[in-house]
Amino acid sequence: MRFFITNLLATALVVFAAGSASAIGLTLAGANGQLVGVGDSVTVTVTLDADVTGIVLISTGVLFDDTILSYNQGASSSPTYILYVNGKTPYMTPATNPPELRISTTNQVNVDWTATSLTAGSGGTGVELLATLVFDVIAVGDGVADIGLSITSPGNIVQLAGGVNTTATLAGAGTVITPEPTTALLVGLGLLGLGVAGKRRD
Repeated sequence: MRFFITNLLATALVVFAAGSASAIGLTLAGANGQLVGVGDSVTVTVTLDADVTGIVLISTGVLFDDTILSYNQGASSSPTYILYVNGKTPYMTPATNPPELRISTTNQVNVDWTATSLTAGSGGTGVELLATLVFDVIAVGDGVADIGLSITSPGNIVQLAGGVNTTATLAGAGTVITPEPTTALLVGLGLLGLGVAGKRRD
């Protein structure tokens, strides 16, 4: 009998945990280590994956190396709304479209969303595009420029209805490579040499 009760309690705990568990994930994609040069542009996307309703605020920072990259706000964009459920009023809209640099910074873009109902929060769940951000390559720098998400920078928050702050998992930090012109030339010559050697074999 004790074994039966123990198993019953364990099963109930698992079911309760599964029913009450919720996750909010933010993902950055697009900076996949590609080679870029001064004058090129890099495009990244920020997406939300939520299996919880009632999100009131989302504010995540996109941090980037401002010695190599410059945020191109005019080429960036956000959708006009997310997490809309047909027939329900609560959904989310961007605080600014396109997203803006955080005040007094040159290396952080804030991607901010607010629910239309601050008491009920958003009405839907699922995967949504939050922003498409474009960065211009302005210098070679040290050859590597990182772009990543932050939920702990000043002003960043994920909040549920009732004023409950929650956490979000972050994924997809990216990098772009800006080789010195001489390095790029040597790489190009090496590839050209391999191509010529391959043709001679044929």
